[in-house]
Amino acid sequence: MAVYKKIKELLSSGREAALITVISAERNPSLVGRKIIVSENRVVYSGLKDELTEEVFFLTGPLIKQGQSDVIDLSSSPTRRPEVDILFVHCLNPSPRLIIFGGGHVGAALTRMAAQLDYEITVVDDRPSFAGEDVHPDADRLICQPFERAFNQIEPGPSDYIVIVTRGHQYDRLCLEKALERETAYIGMIGSRRRVAAQFESLAAAGYAEEKLAVVRAPIGLPIGAVTEAEIALSILAEITKIRRCSSSGEAFQDEVFQELGRLEEGGSKAALATIIRARGSTPRKTGSQMIVYPDGTLKGTIGGGCAEAEVRREALQCLGSGKPGLTKLNLTADAAADEGMACGGLIDIYLEPLPFLPEKKFA
Repeated sequence: MAVYKKIKELLSSGREAALITVISAERNPSLVGRKIIVSENRVVYSGLKDELTEEVFFLTGPLIKQGQSDVIDLSSSPTRRPEVDILFVHCLNPSPRLIIFGGGHVGAALTRMAAQLDYEITVVDDRPSFAGEDVHPDADRLICQPFERAFNQIEPGPSDYIVIVTRGHQYDRLCLEKALERETAYIGMIGSRRRVAAQFESLAAAGYAEEKLAVVRAPIGLPIGAVTEAEIALSILAEITKIRRCSSSGEAFQDEVFQELGRLEEGGSKAALATIIRARGSTPRKTGSQMIVYPDGTLKGTIGGGCAEAEVRREALQCLGSGKPGLTKLNLTADAAADEGMACGGLIDIYLEPLPFLPEKKFA
């Protein structure tokens, strides 16, 4: 089965997924590299026999429920010792949607800037001239409809970031009321402090609870003294990024890497995959970050850059040559980081595996 193709299908349909990889199995080395995919609290694919699949699913359940990517070391377990020793649980979330209500100058600047991040961008405006591909070429979806009707079509959810930058306060108010009906990751509304305060007073008088209004970021964006449309877009995306990253487990899902993994699987092309399975200290990249190393030494994705990444590339090429997966460690603490010209430090454990993946059996 094409493991990463299945992962992409799950994420594209808005579902979370966990990819469990066997990192070590001293009693049965043939299990190393085999994988299990879990989604919606059930196993949707396994490269392990049924009994072992059930055991691994049971042991990794609490970590998956937390949505936390991490290593599970069973090698010294005094009570439960399955056939595998070390597992890596990689919890993955769908790329969040950035929903922009208002396709004017600020909305266009937001779309251009957000395209460099891994958001699925939706732009809504009721004016055809502000909801076209010529204005928003980087948007994944354009909706030219009245704002209220568009809300019902989009159905915002917990992983969505809503930005309200329409052309008028009456439309801002309409979008805000509709947004407050949903549970979302972020709601931000443009406007001066005076205008925002007036809107909130009106909403409170209409019966909206204070704690409900407190979730709205208004005036929108971090206070960086923004003046131009690009600066306003920067302040908004900075605020969204702060909320997104500070509230997450540090998962560093890289969409372009998974797209490429799917392509490599489909074509049977050779490469090596480096995955950070544990990061301690102030490391440049966190657990879950991945990098593909091609036979010619070129890269896609990153695990931090610099000399450390060059060392991993060398080891990945050796892994590709031997056809055997393995572990490597990087010490970026203090002196080592300084020697490599890096401002950060820490310890990183990296799992290397050759592509294409080991033959795996699917269990119904």
